[in-house]
Amino acid sequence: MTLLLVKDPTNSKLKELEVNSTGLLKTTVADVSALATEASLGALDAKVVTCDTGSISGTVAVSAVAGDVACTHAALPLPSGASTSAAQSTGNTSLATLAGCVSANKVAVSSSAAALTVTDNYLWGSASGSESVLNELDAYSDSVDVSTYDKISVYGSTSNLSDEFEFQVSHNNTNWFELTSVFVQVDYSSGHYGFVLDAPFSYARLKKKGTGDVAMSDDLWALLSGKK
Repeated sequence: MTLLLVKDPTNSKLKELEVNSTGLLKTTVADVSALATEASLGALDAKVVTCDTGSISGTVAVSAVAGDVACTHAALPLPSGASTSAAQSTGNTSLATLAGCVSANKVAVSSSAAALTVTDNYLWGSASGSESVLNELDAYSDSVDVSTYDKISVYGSTSNLSDEFEFQVSHNNTNWFELTSVFVQVDYSSGHYGFVLDAPFSYARLKKKGTGDVAMSDDLWALLSGKK
């Protein structure tokens, strides 16, 4: 065991150093003049709080017991998929254009989806049966106002398998014109015929061409169905 002695400056005598059971030095007086005081620690704490003025990377959690938390920043990164100011401006422009179309009645907007409606109209005949017409002369069916239809279908039958038909259109239900692009073909075994087309016109009807056969009459049946 080593014995350590120190000089007491008050009386120039030697004293033995003593430790406790854990080996720590025992002393009755200590010089703490060089240790940091509470005031100096408070000043250091204030400097630590304000020293980091650089950018912060990663995620910073901020919580407040009461009131708002003030945050000053130059710019914050947007999360993935977030809309930028430029994209929102473009969207606002498109919405303004659409709103202008609606107000000008160029686009119709409905709050609920309308059910598909189909209207049937008789050109020749009725629900009870066909209509008899002379074969020798040209014959014209009843006309139908199709101005509200998007698409129409015309179909029917004839008792004369040699009949020829024209599909005619009109803008005023007075002046009629053959729509030459529509060919009405009669089935030579059943006498049935039919076709479907768009309806960018106001009125429609059928014409049966006369054959000059005085002794005959044709039983005609024709319908026009329009879809709105």
